[in-house]
Amino acid sequence: MNGQTVKAQVINNIIVAMAGHVAKEVLDILHQVVIKEFVNVNMEEITTLPVEYQNDMDQKNKYIIQLFIVKKKIKDNTKEAYLGAVKRLITLIDKPLDKIEESDISFYLSWYEKRNVNVGGKKNQAVTVNNERRFLSAFFTWMRKEKLIGENPVEATDPLKTVRKPIDYFKPEEMAKMRDACKKPRERALIEVLRSTGARVGELVEITIDQIDWRTGDIVILGEKNDKYQPIFLDDEARYYYRQYLDSRSDDSPFMFPHCREPYEKLSTSGIRSILKTIGNRAKLKCRVYPHKMRKTLGMSLKNKGVDIGTIQEILRHSSPSVTAIYYAQSTPDTLRNVRERCSA
Repeated sequence: MNGQTVKAQVINNIIVAMAGHVAKEVLDILHQVVIKEFVNVNMEEITTLPVEYQNDMDQKNKYIIQLFIVKKKIKDNTKEAYLGAVKRLITLIDKPLDKIEESDISFYLSWYEKRNVNVGGKKNQAVTVNNERRFLSAFFTWMRKEKLIGENPVEATDPLKTVRKPIDYFKPEEMAKMRDACKKPRERALIEVLRSTGARVGELVEITIDQIDWRTGDIVILGEKNDKYQPIFLDDEARYYYRQYLDSRSDDSPFMFPHCREPYEKLSTSGIRSILKTIGNRAKLKCRVYPHKMRKTLGMSLKNKGVDIGTIQEILRHSSPSVTAIYYAQSTPDTLRNVRERCSA
């Protein structure tokens, strides 16, 4: 297939064929064993795909997708996002994935932007379309690295221009209303833990109780974005309300926030979103309520207290100061107002 070596094609065919018969861990071992055994093997030029895939577009696409699932080492939710975009693409563009061109990508992204208009909806925002483009680009970059294609057809398409909106965070009065609207210890604990740690929702659901250092409030977690172990922090208030919630529990789940019913597995990310939305509705908030907004609220709280960008970067665990600066370098109405008030006093 395109620039792939015969040896690489054979190895891929073996891995795809065995994917449905052995566990992922065993498949990874098999992959390494096959690579090792083939090191000193020379092979003649052969058909690049199994014969039954050559003239069947759907089978070819299924083969490529299965190969991606088996070989691409990324988090499951990220992999699902990439595959969702790819499946939407090949549903609209009736072509094999290794024949997709720049014009196909441009046509698809234009359709994706307007996909909901005909059913009474609005155009997708530029950031949504750009995310879809990013998912497709990641997939075709993988195909290029696997030598399934010569070049990534997405790279020639430009992302849509976006207007950066003011950062969305909870104002102090909104936080107060949410706290007052909590009816259960778990609800208040969840608000305070999210507010204090700035944890991403995907990180929070993985935390177990034994990770908490009750003396310092430190929790060392594996970051969702960079796969590095980094600390987050429960302040005194967060520890107090989490302790109240912990004392109210009768389960033996190791997770920081488990389901309320047996078998007390970890609470899902959608479960946390649902709890926060319920609290927001109960508090009669007019703004959007979602977990990541707590992370932004922590960042803005630090900024409004005069914390420097570098420290905010470390607390929020951004990959670089430039990422933090995009959101927290510019002054807000609150900070400008405080400066004016100090100067006029």
